[in-house]
Amino acid sequence: MTASVTVTQPMIDAFAEITGDRQWIHTDPARAARTAAGGTVAHGMLVAALIPPLVAEAIDDFDEVRAFESAHAESATTEVINLGLERLAFAHPVPPGGVLTADARPRRVADRGAELDVDADVTVWLAGERRRIAAAGVLRLRYRTVTA
Repeated sequence: MTASVTVTQPMIDAFAEITGDRQWIHTDPARAARTAAGGTVAHGMLVAALIPPLVAEAIDDFDEVRAFESAHAESATTEVINLGLERLAFAHPVPPGGVLTADARPRRVADRGAELDVDADVTVWLAGERRRIAAAGVLRLRYRTVTA
């Protein structure tokens, strides 16, 4: 298991403002209370945006990533570039107060000398219920050395 994030209504409201997606199911608690969800829910794309910080430590702990960073520790620093998500699917809404966690498993790792490409299977869970919220078939990251 990895880090956790509590989704709050202020977080949902801020995401709505930033993205312009002010649909009432996200921002109007009184109106949303009359829906099957029973209240507001987080934007799916907000959940997607939380995937990298939720799994960062777990992916950094993959054997191949630790070996890559160790091999380049003295000569360079490592930056991580998010190359995107593939096959992202949302399985269940996230209410305010929902605590998200995630699992990450290596799918493919390619060492290219000064770069390491990592593809990880990711599943996001609602803590306490162990209910699957979202799945990304692959989170693609590139670890790249940067000489000082």
